[in-house]
Amino acid sequence: MKELVTSGKISLFTLGCTLLLSTIGTGKASAVQLDVTAEGASGTVNGAIFQQISDDNPAGTGVINSFLRLQSPGNETTEEGYNTDFRPLEFDENNSPQFTRSLLLSDVPVVNINGTNYRQFILDINEPNATNPNPDLPKITLDMFQIFLGNAGDLTNYPTFNGDATKIFDLDIGADGDSSVLMQDRNPGSGRYDYLISVADSLFQGSNEYVYLYSKFTGAQGGFEEFATGESENQPPTSVPEPETWVGMGLVAGAMALLRRRKAS
Repeated sequence: MKELVTSGKISLFTLGCTLLLSTIGTGKASAVQLDVTAEGASGTVNGAIFQQISDDNPAGTGVINSFLRLQSPGNETTEEGYNTDFRPLEFDENNSPQFTRSLLLSDVPVVNINGTNYRQFILDINEPNATNPNPDLPKITLDMFQIFLGNAGDLTNYPTFNGDATKIFDLDIGADGDSSVLMQDRNPGSGRYDYLISVADSLFQGSNEYVYLYSKFTGAQGGFEEFATGESENQPPTSVPEPETWVGMGLVAGAMALLRRRKAS
């Protein structure tokens, strides 16, 4: 997160405008948390679209092609890992080759959203259901989401992959970014998928034909999280403002409101 240091007297309006201009000037904010827990919510971070699905589409084994399954060990609430054919696995991946395996780029479907082609992934979240004592669905945070292109299906040693893979996408924005996506398991059980994640097809360039997806979740409370590929019949997400823009607009609006209250008093 960037720290803004000020000295002397400065108006709230000026401060808000300064923050907005700095955001617009760079085109990025240092960190963003996108909240897609509301029913049907969608938004973007660093150009990737995260769309929540709430129409009970099937996602069981045999319906979608799972390639990465993660589950936090013991009482831990953090889980991470990536797909590969290499064994032993490095993090919290499921050991079965049915659920954690190599993925060819040709097996990742291309979808067109608002005139732009994207490679689309499916995320199935499996967290505890709401209960009478806890009526709100538990939330889980996708803290890291990275995509690499590799020259073989059995690479290991994240994040360098021994020089045999190239990172083409990172959820974090900028060198000091720490972006995340807040999610929920709105479709209970492992038979319904919860999110579509669409990454611009233009990023998938080069001769490497294997896709490596690394992710890290925090706030996991049980069950597993699973990435897969498969054709979707859902309507594509509508255009939404970049969350970075929302941050800047919110700062200025808040500054103007406070300034008006000060003048009125």
